Amino acid sequence: MRLSQFFGLSGTQGTFDFIDVYVDKDVALFIDPSAIATINSDWADECTATVQSFFQRVLHEVSAGHKTAALDLLGHLSEENATHLGYSQSSKGSGIGAGLAKKFYDELSSSAAVTTGLISDLEETALLVPGIEEDRISDVTTNILRKQLAEYTVDVANYYGIPLHSGVALNGPEWDLTTTSWKTKTYNLPMGPQGPLLLVPKSIARRKLFLNAGDYYTWHVLEHLKQLEYNNPQSPFMVILKSGTPKVRKTALSDSLKSAAKAATGNKAVIKHINAATTAQAPDILSRYRALQDQRTVRAPTSAEVATATDTAEVDLDNLLAEVLAVPTGKPTATDYERAAEALLSALFYPELLNPIRQFRMHDGRKIIDITFTNAGDPKRFFGWLGAHHPAGHVFVECKNYAGDVKNPEFDQLAGRFSPSRGKYGLLVCRTITDKSKTIQSCRDTAQDQRGFMTPLDDDDLKVLVEESKSQGSVSELGGLLHKRFLGLI
Repeated sequence: MRLSQFFGLSGTQGTFDFIDVYVDKDVALFIDPSAIATINSDWADECTATVQSFFQRVLHEVSAGHKTAALDLLGHLSEENATHLGYSQSSKGSGIGAGLAKKFYDELSSSAAVTTGLISDLEETALLVPGIEEDRISDVTTNILRKQLAEYTVDVANYYGIPLHSGVALNGPEWDLTTTSWKTKTYNLPMGPQGPLLLVPKSIARRKLFLNAGDYYTWHVLEHLKQLEYNNPQSPFMVILKSGTPKVRKTALSDSLKSAAKAATGNKAVIKHINAATTAQAPDILSRYRALQDQRTVRAPTSAEVATATDTAEVDLDNLLAEVLAVPTGKPTATDYERAAEALLSALFYPELLNPIRQFRMHDGRKIIDITFTNAGDPKRFFGWLGAHHPAGHVFVECKNYAGDVKNPEFDQLAGRFSPSRGKYGLLVCRTITDKSKTIQSCRDTAQDQRGFMTPLDDDDLKVLVEESKSQGSVSELGGLLHKRFLGLI
């Protein structure tokens, strides 16, 4: 049974910000620290700093030969099934258990890449250290981030009205970033049939980690070894083409390397054995790989990819739009309109805008924002471009279910939510705009007064965004409706 079914939630995987896992078995997805590091939010920044803090402590103790101290740190890692992510079909866990501390220590301490300081991040162990795969990294990350995942879970639970149980104990402590030590704590969490639940944002979950041993081997290690063969006149892998051009037979070279590694390791972790041995001799390979990865975008899984991974239906934008349009205008149905609009916008804007928070209170609760999104946009698309040039770490949405036009007080209300630290861009979603040029001029006046940027969207505009998403795959493309409306403000 899905979490959404268990709690009777209205929505689908396409409208949820979290992974709609089963409550009685696991989904084969994994938390990727590299994905967390790319999200521009206070929550993600704290997550990244916390993971780095723990792993740097572990690396220091391992490299210094402090086995007892390292085992003490690793010994607090425990089996945690609350996320229901991983390979275990029965959700009883696999990668973490009583023997993890010694096993993890042995894997790290026996790796030259660790003891020589070549590895600096937890996710890099997936490239070079035998035995450490995506499930292990995901499990360890879950352990380290219990506090942050619990906070996210509470936000989601409050958003959807999921009941919380106080004083819930998870299977281990949380890593305290301030004291750089483990800290035992209880949480307020939802309870499933098998125990407490930790929800995970779909933006940080992957089927395959961004740093992948197979990719590193194929495109970096093997290419390096191939170039070395060109400098070896006696290379058994060299052939001369009819044109007289020498060529290294890459497949034959790879087969030979794997055969030798199998003989040396007993057919275990062959690719990582080659990666580690080659990188130890030529550390620049890893340095170049890091530099290249830093230039790449850690792309969030698309809605279609999430649907495939979770075995759920793909998002139906036409149906979500129809639900918005079907809400009668007027104050009695204002909440229904806000929820329908949020479901549509969450699906339209993912993965550019994440973690919607409904009825966010600010200024000691005196002001409320209908919906607040975290801006995680790609710099090559509108929301990312916007965040790179203007204060837009968050995007605010006000929903007005009026039968007539919105007027200046509604625009002033949205502008009053802006600040340089929170963000100065928002959407005013309403049912109809009789004179769009006049309304956009009003928004332009606000922008020219340096009070922030507002884009009005009525029912007809939502129809355009749905068509853009269906035809282009995104509503955040430069040149689309949102981008054109913003250019009209400046």
